[in-house]
Amino acid sequence: MPKKFVIVLAGVLLLFGCSTDHGRDLPTGPEISAAPPKAPAGPTGRIRGVVRLEGKAPAEVFEQINENQNVCGDRVQVTRLSLSKENGVQHAFVYLDGVKSSESFRPRESLLVDQKNCQYAPHSLIVPAGSKIEITNSDPILHNVHGQQAADEGQKTLFNIAQPVPGQRTPVDSALTTPGIVFLTCEAGHPWMSGYVFVANHPYVSVTNDAGEFVIDSVPVGAYRIKMWHEGVTLKRNIKSLQRFEYEDPYEITQDVTVQAAAEAVVNFDLALRKEKP
Repeated sequence: MPKKFVIVLAGVLLLFGCSTDHGRDLPTGPEISAAPPKAPAGPTGRIRGVVRLEGKAPAEVFEQINENQNVCGDRVQVTRLSLSKENGVQHAFVYLDGVKSSESFRPRESLLVDQKNCQYAPHSLIVPAGSKIEITNSDPILHNVHGQQAADEGQKTLFNIAQPVPGQRTPVDSALTTPGIVFLTCEAGHPWMSGYVFVANHPYVSVTNDAGEFVIDSVPVGAYRIKMWHEGVTLKRNIKSLQRFEYEDPYEITQDVTVQAAAEAVVNFDLALRKEKP
């Protein structure tokens, strides 16, 4: 059964004027790239919290790199989990599920995804539905960016762009119009590369920062389902003939939250990893 968290803090000025408990900035950096929405007409509150790993961190697993070692290095970690010292989980999406679309969440004309040192930057990106993205290659080697999104008929290819020229910058022709998560992979000899674009039709989405913290501001008063999504952590299979890594399924956790006027609701997520079968 989902848990319900409601924390009402007295003192509106104190509540919204203070920083987080540990003095860290909540996620407002380049990974959150949506245009600021218009303020809701009615009373609002805030949701904040942290995503933490439950238990010990898994052992780091590495794969040998046999090509482009001068750019990519000689090995790469394939355990897809980035943690703070306090086990805060980085790069996780947290969002209100089942919320109606908002006209105030305006599309952006262009948002940039870079390929640098054989990794995508940023790793997790939020864009309003209808936005366009551009792909750039900061590495002096060939990359290709294959963007796919889950559909009723399976994974649907949205774009597949090759970039052989260093510094090449390519706009994706079609806007990202369907809400959901777009998966980015490279099929030019770098199967470990992964990135995620959350296409949102409302502004109540966040991505955890380096401490695993998130914040969702200006939420209209009401009861909601709030969901955490994180990519699969464990590599299941290396298909060398296809230059592709297959991972376990993503992790999703859903809770209930109630937002009250000029108050802050705190929702924390404990991420428990699946046990590997012997």
